[in-house]
Amino acid sequence: MKRAAVLAAVAVVLLAACGGGGGAKKTAASGSTTSSVDTSTTVPGSSTTAAAGAGVATTTKTTAKAAAPGGGAKVNGQPANNYTPPAGATPAKPAVPGTYTEDNQATGTNTFGAPPPKSPLVVDPPNGTRQHSTSDTRSGGKGAVTETTFDYKPEGVYLVEIKVTNYSGSGFNQTIDFVGNPPPLAAPTGVKPGQSVDFDLSSNPPGTNIHVHVDFVRNETITIGGQPVDTIVIHQVGTLSGQVTGRQTQDAWVSTQYDMFVKSHSVGDVTAYGVHAQSDVTSTLEKLTPG
Repeated sequence: MKRAAVLAAVAVVLLAACGGGGGAKKTAASGSTTSSVDTSTTVPGSSTTAAAGAGVATTTKTTAKAAAPGGGAKVNGQPANNYTPPAGATPAKPAVPGTYTEDNQATGTNTFGAPPPKSPLVVDPPNGTRQHSTSDTRSGGKGAVTETTFDYKPEGVYLVEIKVTNYSGSGFNQTIDFVGNPPPLAAPTGVKPGQSVDFDLSSNPPGTNIHVHVDFVRNETITIGGQPVDTIVIHQVGTLSGQVTGRQTQDAWVSTQYDMFVKSHSVGDVTAYGVHAQSDVTSTLEKLTPG
């Protein structure tokens, strides 16, 4: 049971790794948007985990240090602490606080069960430059609660912490905490299609590491709640090592106005302690405002 819970907890991490409560701002010269084509371009043979958004509606005390420039991350293959936003780029800002609703659709194999058709995403008011958000994808007492903390700086958004608690429904709950030490620059200000980011996260308690590679793919306009939304499409690949191994992939549509993930398709294929798990979930915000 413990092995399965650890695996299920890791399986929800990547979706929160670059979004949930915030995203990347494009520059005015980053190109025109296109009409929406509802496709997910998952890399063949790679995978990601399933679950949507970011964790429980309570503020957590992070174990990570204050954000430092770069945080060991790389932007376009260069150290992130050398990154300078392009002229005219607008930094991302914390999302509007409140409770949002995500529609979830599970396809393919979901070893530990599918998330509920609808789940809450709770975004807390900012605390200084940081913002904590929470996604609860439990169904019938089982599933994951994921808490994410971002730090919004002029040069971009830093990932401070992802804390995942998996509820088994039988009284055994497993929590795993992923932190960057120092927090990595996950979403540079003014990022454009064709650029990329790399960063690493380690688990607390120790034992599992994730290397995340993010490609910023294209600009695209999609419809959310009947409203057209300009987005930048990102493709993430997470490579897991240590007690948990495997690959996770995700395609996500990040609003360039509201600084939130508005849609994501996540696929996962991971192994922990000899237990193999797969997942495939698409999550979409019902509307762009809370309530």
